Amino acid sequence: MKMKNFLSKSLLVLLIGLIGVKSADLSDCFSSRSTWYEAIQHGNCGYEQLTGKLGPGNLMIAAAATALYNGSFACGECYEIYGPGGTGKVMIVDQCPDPGWCDTPFPHLDLSPTAFNTTIGSTVGVAMTTVKKVSCDVTGNIKAYMKDAATTNTWFEFMVFNHRVGIASISVEDSKGTITSLPRRLYNYWTYNGNAASFPVIAHVYSIYGDQVDIYLTSSAGAQLYEGVGQFADPATTFADDCTAPFPVDTDGYIYDNGLVKPLNYNHPNLGWSDWSNGVTVNWADSSTPGADSTSKVVASGTLAYNTGIQIGTDLPVEWEGRFTALEFYIKADKDFTGLVVEYNGASKSQTPSLTTTWTKYTYDLTKDLGAPASLGKPAALKFRNNGSGSVKVYLDKIRLTPVASS
Repeated sequence: MKMKNFLSKSLLVLLIGLIGVKSADLSDCFSSRSTWYEAIQHGNCGYEQLTGKLGPGNLMIAAAATALYNGSFACGECYEIYGPGGTGKVMIVDQCPDPGWCDTPFPHLDLSPTAFNTTIGSTVGVAMTTVKKVSCDVTGNIKAYMKDAATTNTWFEFMVFNHRVGIASISVEDSKGTITSLPRRLYNYWTYNGNAASFPVIAHVYSIYGDQVDIYLTSSAGAQLYEGVGQFADPATTFADDCTAPFPVDTDGYIYDNGLVKPLNYNHPNLGWSDWSNGVTVNWADSSTPGADSTSKVVASGTLAYNTGIQIGTDLPVEWEGRFTALEFYIKADKDFTGLVVEYNGASKSQTPSLTTTWTKYTYDLTKDLGAPASLGKPAALKFRNNGSGSVKVYLDKIRLTPVASS
């Protein structure tokens, strides 16, 4: 290894690197899901305090699900999140461990409270989002940190951070010209474990797009901070994809259609429409009676005592104005009945359809007939409530919010 070669390579990368410029799109937009967590410091990527010497310098961070974390290769990469509350960019600093949310192939991101409030809001705990990978808005050169441990010239570990795009591999070249490829640990450190390395050594850091930045490590002493001579460049060709946040419920307006409808067919808690019924057990897959039309395989049914009802809601904000105009549904009962109230809690109006033993379709204007609140999400809920005398068994089918184009 010659110092002249080291400097010429590093200065070349310094000249072509894009330092502190606007991020570039690195992937197409894809569907994701986000929750939030509070224990955001000292994540699995080893950045310790987020605003400390190793951290990104802010709290816009995320913990990646197993599939995205990819054995720590996602550490230090960035994603732009489009949620119901806004858009924000996060850096991966941790692995999300929660069973059911984070251990599936679905690309889940567990966000800091700051990132969650920026992109989703503070009234829910989970939301569907649209995400794309982007280059990170870091400034300055790539850096390395020798592990704060009893490192030696036969065993040492270091972390590389402040990189604009992801790292593919690292090798070290000692002063005798011996080059050794290093494995990346789940905790985001690169490990040398072999014959005594002759210091100083060069860490050759390669990006996922083939760029190389060299970092000059003067000794194996632990807890030392080093700066590379350069920064990764964005790839020559990027995606330039415009993303939009997903609507939190079915965009065609279906609330019940052979079951409560979930957005994008992702059946996860708190997503889409859910059973919020009060004092009644609802059979959401009743096949004992034909449905309202030939596409109905099952219907919803429940026996309502006085002041109980079938309730349907969602934790996510559903701002309907400009998208939906009315509520439509088919309904029948086990007897003629006039005591049913259809309403949204918190609304200024309600309706009392007359029920018979045959299917009847009702359509109510969300504003004129129901006085619906601006959001049909939590705390609002759609209620079919018994306000009459005696019990009644009610059947419901094809419950839908009428889209503007269909009205």
